[in-house]
Amino acid sequence: MAERQPRASVVVCTRNRSSLLGQACAAALAVAPPPGGWELVIIDNASTDDTREVAEAVARRAPELVRVVEEPTVGLSAARNRGIAEARGEHVAFLDDDAFPAPGWLTALSDGLDGEAVLAAGGPVEPVFDGPLPGWFRGSYLPYLTVWDLGDAAIDLRYNEYPRGANMAFRREAFARFGGFSTHLGRTGRSLLSCEETELCLRLERGGSRTVYAPGARVRHATPVERLTPEWMERRFAAQGRSEAVIAWIHGGLRGLARGLGAHRRRAAGARARREADAGLDLRCHRRALRGYLRGMATAPLRVPRYRPPDPAVTLAPWLP
Repeated sequence: MAERQPRASVVVCTRNRSSLLGQACAAALAVAPPPGGWELVIIDNASTDDTREVAEAVARRAPELVRVVEEPTVGLSAARNRGIAEARGEHVAFLDDDAFPAPGWLTALSDGLDGEAVLAAGGPVEPVFDGPLPGWFRGSYLPYLTVWDLGDAAIDLRYNEYPRGANMAFRREAFARFGGFSTHLGRTGRSLLSCEETELCLRLERGGSRTVYAPGARVRHATPVERLTPEWMERRFAAQGRSEAVIAWIHGGLRGLARGLGAHRRRAAGARARREADAGLDLRCHRRALRGYLRGMATAPLRVPRYRPPDPAVTLAPWLP
């Protein structure tokens, strides 16, 4: 008899964070199962600590639900793509190895994906800080720490307000029609490149599919103390600028790069015009983002291919940032 396929697969990609992985998996295993059942797939992305041992211990506690897979190519996008290949569910949800879902998380995501023409969904990401935020911290920096909450109503999402990678899900057909995560984006080693989920959701939007916000699919996300420094925030802004340039090139070509450059220049000018006493860091951050964008603008056309859907039946709407 053929093995029954689960309705949903939860993919947790991890690398050298064994101290948090066990807690995140325990929280995932405590969620209410959606109709049709589910599975947890842990992708060990070439860890060099005891991550594999922790993951195997999780699998021994729930062998009917958990599988552990090794992905030797370092990089979050590569790990997520391996998760897509290994997942058996109709719905494929992604949860960070430092994110802790609420009991109704997976059911809420699956319900969101059941909407007409919906191929992607995501829910709120609530921060878990080790202590009080430093005095220099601005509320506008919260999105750079993966903090995201659009309220209590389900809504459709458009560029560039898409689900965060710590808490998102897709119908399997999305990958068949539009491809997986771009390995030209996403964290790799110490690099803070990001926006791989943004780029994927933009493909869906251009192809006429819907991405929705599922307010009941809430997770709590740990924020390491090393991210609450001015130096880290400047690096994060620089990587964001570079990531946005890659997206602008992939989807908008040279015109897209030019439009995006104008937007970054305006943001830097706005930061320079502000006169708040603590505006120095904000200006440095936006200048770093601009320089990151310029770097991406110079390299993306040489290294990154423009997007073409793998399904020839997909028609893409024109797009500029």
